[in-house]
Amino acid sequence: MHGDKACRVSGPSMATRCLMCTRVGSDGAAAIGHGLQNLELLQQISLDLQHTKVGNDGAVAIGNSLQNLKLLQKIFFDWQGTQIGDAGAVAIGHGLQNLKLLQQIELSFWSTRVGSDGAAAIGHGLQNLELLQQITLNFENSNVAEATEDSVREQLTKPGVTAKIE
Repeated sequence: MHGDKACRVSGPSMATRCLMCTRVGSDGAAAIGHGLQNLELLQQISLDLQHTKVGNDGAVAIGNSLQNLKLLQKIFFDWQGTQIGDAGAVAIGHGLQNLKLLQQIELSFWSTRVGSDGAAAIGHGLQNLELLQQITLNFENSNVAEATEDSVREQLTKPGVTAKIE
């Protein structure tokens, strides 16, 4: 069972949380978001919440916490199979736009309730980050229209940036 995976923190510059297939819900994700606000020196984060009960409230808390993590350079968030929708994705998009040192991001919204508004907010949050070199966004089996995916792909296509949007 994947729920037995423990939380690992690998030093002050990197946090890794693997909560895949656990009973973590929005309250737990909100607590994670609240805790992240105090990690101002964090440079990279990996948060695996796939197949948990996390919804918009938890995603909003995590998205809001990103605003305080100005030294972040790498982000990996896996929301696959969660209850996150547009409100959560919009909050994450807003949180991303101030991460001026961000170089690499991978977000999976596979099989979630995220729609075109949420995907557009993620694209908008990333479009002006000048140091960003690698982007992977997965909206498969969600509610994102193909035209929105194309628009986000177009927004994020720049010289020197590898962008994979599906």
